[in-house]
Amino acid sequence: MRTHLFNNCLSSMRWSLIALLAVGASMAQAQVQGITDTEIVIGAVLDLSGPLAIAGGPQRDGMIFATEEINNAGGIHGRKIRLILEDSGYDTKKGILITQKLLSQDKVFALVNTFGSAIVQATQPVAIEHGIPFLFPSAASNITYLPFHPLKFGLFATSNDHMRVVVDYAYGKLGKRRFGILYQDDETGQSALRAAEDQLKAHGLTLVERTSYKRGDTNFSAQVSRLKAANADIVVVGHSIREGASVAIETKAHGWPVDMMVPWGTVNAVITLGGPAVEGLYGATQFAVQPQTTAFKAFNERFKARFGHGGIQDYGTYGYTAMMLFAEGAKNAGRNLTPQSLSQGLEKIKNFKTTIEGPLITYGPGNHASPADAYIMQVRAGRWVQIAGPIAYENMAK
Repeated sequence: MRTHLFNNCLSSMRWSLIALLAVGASMAQAQVQGITDTEIVIGAVLDLSGPLAIAGGPQRDGMIFATEEINNAGGIHGRKIRLILEDSGYDTKKGILITQKLLSQDKVFALVNTFGSAIVQATQPVAIEHGIPFLFPSAASNITYLPFHPLKFGLFATSNDHMRVVVDYAYGKLGKRRFGILYQDDETGQSALRAAEDQLKAHGLTLVERTSYKRGDTNFSAQVSRLKAANADIVVVGHSIREGASVAIETKAHGWPVDMMVPWGTVNAVITLGGPAVEGLYGATQFAVQPQTTAFKAFNERFKARFGHGGIQDYGTYGYTAMMLFAEGAKNAGRNLTPQSLSQGLEKIKNFKTTIEGPLITYGPGNHASPADAYIMQVRAGRWVQIAGPIAYENMAK
């Protein structure tokens, strides 16, 4: 009898608790920033006017196109996405100010695809402090997901991972043995330097020369002279887009036909900026540039019709994929969308892929890392051409 009464009491308590949780969830939903019955407000900080606007423009188009596809398909559990795009000009102070504006004035639910390592380093702590998800930033650094935090998720492969890929490829497929490196003189660049040294060590090699530059430098004559004097048979460049093109131009000015590889940044902007000087340049990329599948061709025709140019470009693939990943995580989270439920929804993503050719994306509890696989590309006749891959980072010599 006492057992029966206890079970009835326990059952009543359980249902009461469920009811309280439901009421609490309903109240929490009403108070979640950036969420209404009809929309989800998403913010993005891009470079649309600064030194890397040549990448920011395609990124913007990819995000807009994905948002329109999501909304035209009915949105996410009945809600449409409202996308607010802001321009940092690739200036950290401006980046912080517009991030604060997005959080405090626009009341965004999440920040998606923030562009540039320097901007991410400055703005990520601001968002996390406010309890705002900081998702899929375009920064070639593991700061996008480390140290681990429930509201941080990576998408952009790190220059460290791709540095290992290009060094391994140059050693095994190109037969290179005398490696020189030119790297950006900051923590991101130094981290890429360490990755190159570690991967060479796996093959019993060391760098024949290392030299650095500061972000924004335009003259690379001294660095190229040092690398040439060391008789490097390949130069690996840890760079931003503009610097990579400039180094290629400088090697041609020195009359030095050395092979070059970039661990990250195989983007059309490099060709635009470097012209004939980047012909033959090798690089690694996370998403294949203009794959020739039937599905992609149809996708690209829709993209061309929407924006009136040659189709989705490299950085556009990141913007598009970032928004589609957000939508997938938000669908998994259910109608009661909060930062916590979104994080849990993203952690349910397994082997995710869009129409764009790229790595399968998987997250999980305690694992918000960027995928590390890479395609090897080369500039041939003024365009990037895939020559190998995708190469699984886990299968490389270590």
